[in-house]
Amino acid sequence: MFKIVLQYKIISTLFVLSFILVLGGALWAYFILSGSAAPLILHFNGLIGITQIGGAGRLLGVGIVGAIGVALNFVLAIELERREKIMGKLLAAGTLFLAFLLFLGFASIISVN
Repeated sequence: MFKIVLQYKIISTLFVLSFILVLGGALWAYFILSGSAAPLILHFNGLIGITQIGGAGRLLGVGIVGAIGVALNFVLAIELERREKIMGKLLAAGTLFLAFLLFLGFASIISVN
């Protein structure tokens, strides 16, 4: 496994950053909001209003699902990189972008609550 990580340094670096963003955002939101007794606003729509409420555990669940998605994309990016160089890097960059958006989602949930 470490041989693969060392062989594909760019992809590995992008995925480590993605893991840090996803898990860091989830843990940050969980620890900041876990002490709240009131239900948390998880989704807000400007037209309808609050569309989803829940607890801090649901935030942790979203982070775990995000981390699983990052791990699956890492495996796919390695396989794509072996066949065509640019496709693996594109998938890794796209995953980093989506991890950043997920981090921003956690930050906005913290700021709303």
